[in-house]
This record gives sequence, structure tokens and C-alpha cells, in this order.
Amino acid sequence: MNRAGSRLCLVEDDPIMGESLMLRFQLEGIQADWFVSAAEALVATENFDYSLLLSDIKLPDISGQEMYQTLLKRSSAPPSTLFITGFGSIDQAVELLKLGARDYITKPFDLDDLLGKLRSISPELFEFESIAGAENVLGISASMLTIQQTLRQVAGHDVSVLITGESGVGKEYVANYSHRCDKQRKQQPFEAVNCAGLVENLLEAELFGYEKGAFTGAVRKHRGVFERADGGCLFLDEIGDMPVSMQAKLLRVIQDGSLHRIGGEQAIQVNTRLISATNRDLKKAVLSGEFREDLFFRINVIHLEIPPLRDRPEDIAWFAHRFIVEYAWAHEEQHFLSPAAEDYLLSRSWPGNIRQLRHCIERACILASQEVLGPRDLGQEQFDGEEVFAVSDADLKGQLQEHEKRVILHALDVHQWRIVETAEHLGISRKNLWEKMRRYTIQPPVDLLNNSANPVDVVPE
Repeated sequence: MNRAGSRLCLVEDDPIMGESLMLRFQLEGIQADWFVSAAEALVATENFDYSLLLSDIKLPDISGQEMYQTLLKRSSAPPSTLFITGFGSIDQAVELLKLGARDYITKPFDLDDLLGKLRSISPELFEFESIAGAENVLGISASMLTIQQTLRQVAGHDVSVLITGESGVGKEYVANYSHRCDKQRKQQPFEAVNCAGLVENLLEAELFGYEKGAFTGAVRKHRGVFERADGGCLFLDEIGDMPVSMQAKLLRVIQDGSLHRIGGEQAIQVNTRLISATNRDLKKAVLSGEFREDLFFRINVIHLEIPPLRDRPEDIAWFAHRFIVEYAWAHEEQHFLSPAAEDYLLSRSWPGNIRQLRHCIERACILASQEVLGPRDLGQEQFDGEEVFAVSDADLKGQLQEHEKRVILHALDVHQWRIVETAEHLGISRKNLWEKMRRYTIQPPVDLLNNSANPVDVVPE
């Protein structure tokens, strides 16, 4: 048997769940092989010694329990196994625990909860070496591969990193990736704070914390992000917008490695790696006196410039497909991009970068009436320049939700509130339609509920 190293074996016949899990594993740096049947997995486990087996209990050929029993007969030390189960098969999952399985997780589940279980069972899956070949974690363009390589090279060195680039290019995600590259710190907290989102006194309290009674409203002690990130990484977004007076206090903490909470007298030692980001030109800000030169040199040991999306077109389709998979995972709706849709995405300039692309894909998935997305679904007819996206994140989300509610109400009226027919018309599952109706508090009219000649579907409990 060949040693697969720190590798996961996934057995899942649902294409949406399988693809979503594999994408998240890739982003987490977990090496994994995906099989859609127990037979395929049993062949693979004969040839490779996997660290962990993650399997659905219900499979198309034999059950996960039968597969696990086969593994037990074959070897006295099968891979650590975690099962995915529905509510109806919890008893079966408990039986598997008695047989030796490590744990189970019940659908629907949060991906972070699953990762927590995987980490506790097989922490070696999360070792950095496993992502050495995952060359498309941040994108597939040459510029992003170079940035990934740089981050891997500086991993483990306590040097400050400055990330610059336009709004929406994914600076926080790059910072988080840098944290995960650091073997010594990645198990410790990653804290983030937006320096432009808080007024100066609140920013100081969030950075350094405060003692009980330090000011009106300070009813208890508060640990700032420097303390909370002790041993890990602190990400200061939009550091170029930090007031000059706050810059001096930040510099002192960086230099001394200690801080005083507001209202406190005791020096608190902190060991925090600093990653900063801005969309401003800090060199110009230094010349104009808006940014301290000594702080600039402190935070700018390693400088990474993230290019705008328009300058790396090969990443556009990659991110679009990734966002479609993420939407499918969250909403149980599968979509695909037509070749014409991909061409249309490549023709756009994307001034809002990755954030704008994500909104475009989410909007298309919400409003599309079919699985295959075309240029019209992506807003081709609505664009006259790029101003249609000049709205805040909250505004866009609200508009999309309101439009989705109107579409659902119209479809329900057309089909006289017959849920199965309406769901088929909208191209979504009956369960997903009910979830959306609950979310938007859509209730059938009373006269329809009482009309035995034309009854609506019963709302599931």
C-alpha cells in the first residue's frame, strides 16, 4: 500500500456537495480525493493509506456502514472515519460510532463546523505542506501565483506585510492566506479591524482594549484586537485612513511589543504578527504628512500589490465558477456558465473587482429561471457603463432580496399557490422554495387555505 500522506478520502455522490467540499478543502490546503461510490473508495483505500475518510452514509451502491464494515474486515487500523448523515439516519451513525468511527455530522451543516471536526480528528491534514501544489488558491493568473509563492517564502518569519490594491481585490483574503501559511501562528487567532470604519476613540478601544470604568459605558474589561490576536496575526485594513495621532500609538506598540489598555497602568506584552492593507498610495501620504514615515517603514517590510481583476482576466472565470459553487452549497441550486456568459464576463472592466464579480454572480443565480446562465442573466441588457453597481453591499443585497420576493410571489400567483408546480417553474427544489417563503414571510391567502376545491400544498413542519 502506498502512503497517501496527510490526505483525505471523500465519498459523496451528490455533485453539488462534493464539488463544494472539494473547493473548500482546496482553499484550506487539504489534499483530498473525491469518489462518488463506495466501490471506488474501497479500491482507493486498498492502494493508499488515507489519514481520514469522510463519507455520506447513503451511497448509490452500498451504504456507508457496509463500506466501513468492509474496511474493518480488511484492516485492524482503518483510516479515521467521519460520517455525514441526515436526521433519519442518526441511529445508524451512532451504531457506526460503536463500531469505531470517530464522529458524525448531521445535514445541513456549517462548513466551519465540519472543518473543526476534521481538525480535531486529523490535524495533520491542515499542515502547510499539503498546499504546496495547490497553485490556484488565490487565483490562477501568473501575478497571483507569484504572490502566493512570496507568501509561502515569508511564512514563519515574523515580518510585517503591507498589501495594497484597489477596493474589492481581496486584500483581506490574501492576508488570511498569509496567516494560514505560517506554521507557528496559523493555529492562533486571526483578528481583523477596519481602521476606516471606526472613529478615533472607538478605534483606540478596539485596538488596545480598556479597563472597567475607563470611561462612561466601560462596564467591564475589554481586550483589544492586539491581545485577542496574541500569538497569531492582526490584520489592519485601510490603515492609510488611520488618524495620525493613532498612528503614533500604533507605532509604539509595534516597537515595544507591549500596550496599555485605556485606563490601565500595567504594560501587557503582545506577540502579534502585523499585516496591513490600504487602497491609498502611502508614499504620497507620507510626503503630504498624512502618514508617519517611521510607521510606513515598520509595516512595509514585505509589500504585495494585488492587481485589479481587469489586469488578470484568467482569474475572472475561475472566481465566477467558485462563486457559483459557493451559492449552490448555500442554496441547493445548481448553475453553470454558458460559453457566451464567460465571454461576457471577460468583456467587462470590473471596477469593483472581485467583490463586484461576486455580486454579479449571486444576482444571476437568484434571478435566473434555468440552470445555464447566459449574458442576460449576468445583466448584459442593464449595463450602460459600470454605474449600476455603484451601490453599497447592503443596498445591493436588499435590492436582490426584494426582487427575489417579487419573482416568487408572481410565480405563486400564476400557479395558484401550488408549491410543487411553483418550485418546478422557478427551477428550485420544493424545500428551497419553502425556505425562501419563510425568509420573506410569504403566507398563502386565507381563502386559498380554506378552498378545498383548489387546495395549496401543506406547509411542512
